Amino acid sequence: MAFAHGSKQHWLIRVHHRLRTVAFAMLFAACAIHMLGQGYGPGAWLALAMVFFVYPQLMYVRASRHRDPVRAELDNLLVDSVLLGAVSAALGFPLWIAYSALAGALISNALNAGLPGALRAVAYFALGALATTAALGPGFSPETSWATQFACMAGLGGYIVALGNIGFKRNRQLRDVRWQLECREQELLAANEALRGKLNEISTLKNELRDQADRDPLTGLYNRRYLENTLERELARCKRDGQALSLILIDIDHFKKVNDTYGHQAGDEVLVQLGRLLGDAVRAGDVACRYGGEEFLLLLPAMPLEAAQARAEDVRTAFDDLVVEFGDFRLQATLSMGVAVYPGHGTAADELVRSADRALYQAKLNGRDRVECAVPPRRNDGPFLVRSNRATL
Repeated sequence: MAFAHGSKQHWLIRVHHRLRTVAFAMLFAACAIHMLGQGYGPGAWLALAMVFFVYPQLMYVRASRHRDPVRAELDNLLVDSVLLGAVSAALGFPLWIAYSALAGALISNALNAGLPGALRAVAYFALGALATTAALGPGFSPETSWATQFACMAGLGGYIVALGNIGFKRNRQLRDVRWQLECREQELLAANEALRGKLNEISTLKNELRDQADRDPLTGLYNRRYLENTLERELARCKRDGQALSLILIDIDHFKKVNDTYGHQAGDEVLVQLGRLLGDAVRAGDVACRYGGEEFLLLLPAMPLEAAQARAEDVRTAFDDLVVEFGDFRLQATLSMGVAVYPGHGTAADELVRSADRALYQAKLNGRDRVECAVPPRRNDGPFLVRSNRATL
């Protein structure tokens, strides 16, 4: 979250500034007690003062003015780990000072970033220690006086208590807010319940209307209205991406004879079974629709001609093997299919459909129960979906 100048400062920045200022001052006291009488020069004391008194204020200014203050403060915690590791190494890793510095870095990073934060704190602490050791040379003096130990214990204990107090206050605030929200929720339940019922009714009605508008009620496949809208969109996308787009137009052979011999309910069952077969045959981006009567259409984006022909053959043979049980009857039928592909058989939606229609017509002429591929359209083709002599086939 970014904060503009003059906006309310994030609570995390304020809390960490106070904690860092107090904790670093207490650690400075422990380091100072440890350094007394060991011959450290003014430069060492100045560097120590800069780290423990000036650095916390610089980190506060950085986080406050940063575009993402919370992210900046989390990064500051890792910088803390580097500096604390560097100080520990510079002093020769005095046991209680190094332990207190590492424990403080671990606690701060774990509270704000969980276990990954704690692991990063260890890594950055080690990085600071290694860099300082490489610059100043190795040194290891783990002994500390009782006064240093007491200062470290008091400082670490105070830091933990301060964190616990902050957590307690935040939890109490959250409990108060939660209680207020629960009260408001109870007040709104009755009204919300009634509104929810109305919204459910509206949502159900909208879904039903959408399904009625886009789906064929008998087969559950998409209808011609949906196809016409989708075909234009998918064709434009394939043109933009330089991909093929295939259409397979499907017709049930001698379907009128099925209706005349066994009744329209038997014919409907054949249509339902074919719709189920086509629904199982399409990919996620494909569209299977009932085009009209006993005609169906498969829209296959990003599929070239050879793959579309193979898909059509799979559907044809599967339907040949399909036995539709209707009462005491076992019905079987065949399919004639026409395949057309963009851009070879047309560059517009109506051209592609006409090409697939002519291929289907040719499949009927050639004996039915077969797949025919379209030929490129002629310039003098008629208007969209004009079919001659189809009624006799």
